[in-house]
Amino acid sequence: MVRLLLILIALALSAAAAAHAAPAPRTEVAIREVRLSNGALRYAVPISIGRTAMLVSLDTGSTGLRILPGALGPADATASAEPESYGYASGSRYEGVVGEATLTMGEAKGTAPVHLIKSIGCYAYLPHCPASRTTLAQYGIASDGLPGEGFKAILGIDMAPGRVGNPLLSLGVRRWIVELPRPGEGDGRLILNPSEAETEGYAMVPLAAPYAHERGGGLHDAAPGCLSNPAIGGRACGVVLLDTGAPGLSVANGRLDGPPWPDGSQAVLELFDTTGGLAARAAMTVGLRDQGTRLTYRQEARVFGVVIYAGVAPYYAYSVLYDPRRQMIGLRPRPPGPAAGGPRAVASAADPPGR
Repeated sequence: MVRLLLILIALALSAAAAAHAAPAPRTEVAIREVRLSNGALRYAVPISIGRTAMLVSLDTGSTGLRILPGALGPADATASAEPESYGYASGSRYEGVVGEATLTMGEAKGTAPVHLIKSIGCYAYLPHCPASRTTLAQYGIASDGLPGEGFKAILGIDMAPGRVGNPLLSLGVRRWIVELPRPGEGDGRLILNPSEAETEGYAMVPLAAPYAHERGGGLHDAAPGCLSNPAIGGRACGVVLLDTGAPGLSVANGRLDGPPWPDGSQAVLELFDTTGGLAARAAMTVGLRDQGTRLTYRQEARVFGVVIYAGVAPYYAYSVLYDPRRQMIGLRPRPPGPAAGGPRAVASAADPPGR
């Protein structure tokens, strides 16, 4: 009990220190598209950890900077004896210790807690997870288990608290905007401490209970919404998770009859504001791998109610603003991307879902 109390006190002090970190200047960091040898798209940002510069996986569906062994120089981070364990929906689990390092992203710089990974493995319910498919020396994060691919660190920037929490807060970042690159375009942008003018025009949506009130967890930033197929009247409503680290669409516990809607179907994703009104509506064609719209159904006893794992598709239709002080995310329509059938923002139910 005493040890638990000390851990809780340490977490509170860490959160307070992050909250009171001096605001960083407004700065931009490029979001780069990386394609694995199996064709899967991943997204990454440049960051310096101590004196080591690297490209790290950008993940809005997790929290914390987590670094594989051998990626840093001996003076880049200081390790503690405090154990840290963290896992992902893929089933991969990382074990290690809490550390501390000086981080630099653009003009933002500060000291933040990090997870220094010592070993990797799989949860028992997913024994063939990506971490099981290669050796630790050849393993890369977000690599699908392909040897020698992926990244040596992952930057989780959701708004969940944690022992190793979102490092942007420790760098003095108060809000941030994610503009993900779309296939056929150049780099995207991660805007740290955007100006007031840059935050205008976003429709704000609340985080959904119970996930926003739990400590940690990959569903922390889920918001109320629905995924529907207007042609057949199929509809699943619950919470929606936007996730730059996920490759497709998946509906968990949706009670949808039959197999997933076939490729070429027109689907609509909706998110709702604090009054229950429509805040954002994106239309897309199901089954386009590079557009993040391949659809699966699954049952998950570990989550409460219906969860719509929306992956990267909403980012192709919207610029997304994160506001941890208000515990809300905002969406502002982007111009349609270059790919036909790709996700696009639509104004109302009267708009056609296809392009």
